Amino acid sequence: MKADLDEKISNISDFPFTNLSPQQAATKKIPEPTEAEMDAFYAELSKCDIKPIALSLIPEYADSFVLKSRTIPTIFDNFNRKYLDLSYPELVKVCQEVKIELSKEQIAQVERDTISQAKGNNFFKHRAGRIGASQSKAASHSNPALPSNSLIQSICYPELNKLNTDAIRHGCKHEQDAIDAYEKIMNEKHVNFRIVRCGLFINKQYPWLHASPDFLCSCDCCGEGCGEVKCPYCIENCDFESYVLKPSSCLENDSTGSFIIKKNHQYYYQCQQQIFTVERQYCDFVVCAFGHDGMAALVHQRLLPDTDHWKTVVPKLTNFWRICVLPEVLGRWYTRRHDVKPAESISVSVCYCRTATMEDTVTCSNPKCQIVKFHYSCLGIVSIPKLWYCPTCRTLPEFKRIYKGDKTAKKSITPQEALNLNFICLCKQKANKTDRLVQCHNSSCQNGKFFHLACLNLKRMPNNSKTTWLCPTCKKGTARNGQVLTSNCSISTDDIEFVKKVTNKTPATNKCKSLGKLTQFEFDIIASPNGWLDCTIIQEAQILLKIINPNIEGFQRPTLGPVKQFDVMTAEFIQLLHVNGNHWVCMTAIGCPPGDVNLLDSLMKSVIPQEIQELAENLLGPNLNSITSIPVQQQTNLSDCGVFAIAFATCLVFGQHPSQVTFDIPRMRPHLISYKDYDYTE
Repeated sequence: MKADLDEKISNISDFPFTNLSPQQAATKKIPEPTEAEMDAFYAELSKCDIKPIALSLIPEYADSFVLKSRTIPTIFDNFNRKYLDLSYPELVKVCQEVKIELSKEQIAQVERDTISQAKGNNFFKHRAGRIGASQSKAASHSNPALPSNSLIQSICYPELNKLNTDAIRHGCKHEQDAIDAYEKIMNEKHVNFRIVRCGLFINKQYPWLHASPDFLCSCDCCGEGCGEVKCPYCIENCDFESYVLKPSSCLENDSTGSFIIKKNHQYYYQCQQQIFTVERQYCDFVVCAFGHDGMAALVHQRLLPDTDHWKTVVPKLTNFWRICVLPEVLGRWYTRRHDVKPAESISVSVCYCRTATMEDTVTCSNPKCQIVKFHYSCLGIVSIPKLWYCPTCRTLPEFKRIYKGDKTAKKSITPQEALNLNFICLCKQKANKTDRLVQCHNSSCQNGKFFHLACLNLKRMPNNSKTTWLCPTCKKGTARNGQVLTSNCSISTDDIEFVKKVTNKTPATNKCKSLGKLTQFEFDIIASPNGWLDCTIIQEAQILLKIINPNIEGFQRPTLGPVKQFDVMTAEFIQLLHVNGNHWVCMTAIGCPPGDVNLLDSLMKSVIPQEIQELAENLLGPNLNSITSIPVQQQTNLSDCGVFAIAFATCLVFGQHPSQVTFDIPRMRPHLISYKDYDYTE
């Protein structure tokens, strides 16, 4: 806008002007409005849906611009200058006597005012001095004898301690998109599902606690709840399997392979404080990731009130608030200036109270501390860490909380075989001892054998780096198997084509043999929009895929599934499964950690059925760890499941991830039937 204005100003000579005489240029005199006319004008303005800011200067209308919650007492209203001269034990005694009381109407008013004024002055004003849900774990795990100064300041001065990292910006950017995706899914499964925005909630029973859920939700079938959405910055392309392996992950796999929140994670503490503060029946915890194609993938878990957890946490939060937060609120203990005088030579007097008693004492780790020894009761604590500084010394710069040094990065160990080669990788460079390398497991690899992760644009080691990983050239060569073949498996709406293959390899094992040659009857089933593919058709497709890439295990007869007679897989595999008597799914271990498998289902369900769990156990035996249901394109009718299962397997064979592929459904069956004349059994 500014650039356009500057351009017009620079070209102002291009505009036509009309010369007016002084008489013509004289402005018309407009009489000054009367007081009655102005009152009528203001009255009309006040009827606007959006308040005109001009009315804030008119006494009769100014009150409507003042939030009612501004008159509601805040935690910092308890500050008094006389507390600035108190010693620490005197200040702690005052803190023990502080009472905070708010009515239900006042709490409701704060919540209403902070909906439209989210992140505004009023929002931070009522947050200051209260422990938020996001700080619940940190506060409950802090030792009051040596609290974190940064935590206290973030609680007392939230507006001055706002974070602005890449992860925070990423979460804020995608929060509404994640809520929209969650709402769309819930609308399909719940009756009259609704989401509304909310503000700041103050706990009625413990008004020094607060919570700010991302939204409130309700439906006729489940009642009222709240929601918390997280968009982790470190989930790459919706890869939740890799995310759960990271130490910082908020998710883990349960015994069924489903993703659940870690109960020792700060997000669990946050959700529980929201439930008990907002007084709702549940909290929907949503983790959302976005792929390179912009598609959202959600992990949703409904958390119910954990009474045992809350009863354990609340006393710790209350103690931390009174011993650590209130001294800063009342007397600015952690931000006032402190000067330590030389230690006094006193033989009998100890502590702030200067009284010798038989009570146990604790010694300050500062050798120049003025007092040195302190009573537990005067400090309001029951235990201390090994390295402890008194409340006065810990405020000094040289004795601020000491953090452990950064852990030294583990040195990358380069294999001796790579060091002996004249060159490695696509870059044709000599290997160094500090290189991060991944090895190609093709024994006849001619491309350097070892590859730099950076040259492959990889940020971490592939999951199968120690077992079956192949370099890009060998991966393509495996599919070709020495022949010049053409393939087309696009992530757009292009066609899906099988590839004819002529080979002299040994015949397949019995469990991968054909169930019979396809007749015109089977081809009519494939051609019909409502045709359900049977085991004979599926196995013929599996045989073709096995020929294309013989290094992939699996492709066993689907008839072995119901009787649990699959051979146990020891490497990456693809297997089409017939479940529920009328549905086809694709199971694979490609790209998974050992013991894990992915389920590709065109009728995706939130819970893995028991039948699929048993089939996975039959395929992997005791090595099975978890099953992950991957979001893929969904069928639009009841009979296309077999076609989609073949399409998913085809993508995997050609190195494409099915979650990144969009199929042109009307063209899938014609392309499948077009291979009826191919003689691939030679």
